[in-house]
Amino acid sequence: YSRLVVHGQFYFEERVPRLEDCLKKALLKHGVPSVIFVDNGSIYSSHHFARICARLTTELRHTKPGRPQGRGKQEKFFRFVDISFVPEAYDLIEQGKIQTLDDLNRFFTAWLDVAYHQKVHNTFKQRPLDRYQKCEHPIRYIQPHELAQIFLLEESRKVDKTKCVSLLGTVYELESGFAGQEVQLRFDAYDMSVVQVWKDGKRLEDAQLLKKRSLDRKKEPAAPVVTPIPTTGLNYVELAYEKYMTEQKEKAQKGLFNLLKQELPS
Repeated sequence: YSRLVVHGQFYFEERVPRLEDCLKKALLKHGVPSVIFVDNGSIYSSHHFARICARLTTELRHTKPGRPQGRGKQEKFFRFVDISFVPEAYDLIEQGKIQTLDDLNRFFTAWLDVAYHQKVHNTFKQRPLDRYQKCEHPIRYIQPHELAQIFLLEESRKVDKTKCVSLLGTVYELESGFAGQEVQLRFDAYDMSVVQVWKDGKRLEDAQLLKKRSLDRKKEPAAPVVTPIPTTGLNYVELAYEKYMTEQKEKAQKGLFNLLKQELPS
């Protein structure tokens, strides 16, 4: 193994969406791996993460519970981060040079490229970057639009008699001919403008947001005509502020005049 960090960054919490974000960036930079080796944390055990690996045709392996020997290389890297990067980052925070999470990640990326990837490893006497570049294993890259499809969430739904399904509290209408059948819906939880419909591995027409039809056919009253108020080009608040400042100036001048009058000999 080269020990190259294909991507790394800090997040505010350990959640599946953060894992997906990190994995996407690693895939775009360094291609699709043959195997992803992780521990038994909850985010690595989600059905969605397993489905992503399956779509990538990447084998997902978990360490055996109670066997820390299998993840020794990862633990050693984390220790190196704790003793080399973290103390320096705290100093930068105290100096005000790191104020946001983006600031922290910018410094961490620079540290990875300059301090970690350029450091000669004690075991194989090479820099991780050199060892990675000399690897002859073929790398399979993937286009961003293909990657977006791979990371879509998927839910199964049974189409009702009105050819509709419910997803995340919203009703969608499907094409005719699938009432009573189960379909798969693929979607991006952060952008529900497109909801894909799949059946037996074949993509159908995208689901459409159900438009509610009103049964009340009474003619809606016409909207009242609002006569626009002519503008004068003056701003009342601005005029009030100017008047206030003028009054304050006059009071200051009057107070100074009274003070000088008291100090003059009679």
